[in-house]
Amino acid sequence: MSEDEIDYDAPTPPYRQIAAVIIGEIERGVLQPNRPIPSEATMIQRWGVARDTARRAVRYLRDEGYVYTVPQRGTFVSARPGDSE
Repeated sequence: MSEDEIDYDAPTPPYRQIAAVIIGEIERGVLQPNRPIPSEATMIQRWGVARDTARRAVRYLRDEGYVYTVPQRGTFVSARPGDSE
């Protein structure tokens, strides 16, 4: 199964699967600090999920400190401890 597919039979909920992919992209440097993460619309298209699922993934990432949201601008990768800017 590719990272662009959701395993609906897995014990991990879809929003956590999406968050795990985005966390992996952050940790590998694909998504850089202070740069935007994929939009909700992009997540919906990429993973074929409902808007609420995409929002829950973003909320989880924000709650875990991986991203921050700027109203009317978007959601961006947080600078992680030890990152040089």
